[in-house]
Amino acid sequence: MGLIVKADSSFKSFKDLIDYARQNPKKVTYGTNGVNTAQHLIMELICKKSNIEMTHIPFKGTNESQIAILGGHIMCAVGDFTYSLIESGMLNFSSSFGRRNLQNILRSHPKGLCYEFWEPGFFNVSGPKGMPEGIVEKLEEAFAKAMKEPAFIKAMKELHVPIRYRNSKELKDYAVYNYEYWGKFLKERG
Repeated sequence: MGLIVKADSSFKSFKDLIDYARQNPKKVTYGTNGVNTAQHLIMELICKKSNIEMTHIPFKGTNESQIAILGGHIMCAVGDFTYSLIESGMLNFSSSFGRRNLQNILRSHPKGLCYEFWEPGFFNVSGPKGMPEGIVEKLEEAFAKAMKEPAFIKAMKELHVPIRYRNSKELKDYAVYNYEYWGKFLKERG
């Protein structure tokens, strides 16, 4: 997940955007996949941590917000951006968010800055409550093995999706942490 701007934007780095927002409260417009989505929460957290105010423009998806950037209707967007628009030079990657930043993009776009926090969105596989431990162990073993397969690794690399395996306990801890962290944050933000 990251933040993108139009290629000819005056924001040449994430710091530029934050500095502008600090000097121009509520004038930075940013698009997300909707109210209280992971993208929206991340930007709200950045605003809080940076002591700035930006104007949120919710869309139905990343594609809509990217079109709005290209049309000059918003200044930036957060989401799972389209790499072909970055590679073509139409959009610029400004920042990656999360504990596991997209190192390949950061190397090619060194001007990006990274904020460290746990992302509220992740892909996982779940089963019914009370699933027998033996079945859980077999599934964990199968998924751990599958995630090491070269074809899977290649596909995830092509999709620019970082691979992180968590067993059932680690996933539960991660989900509980996110629920508590973001729940507290939402209450604080009203």
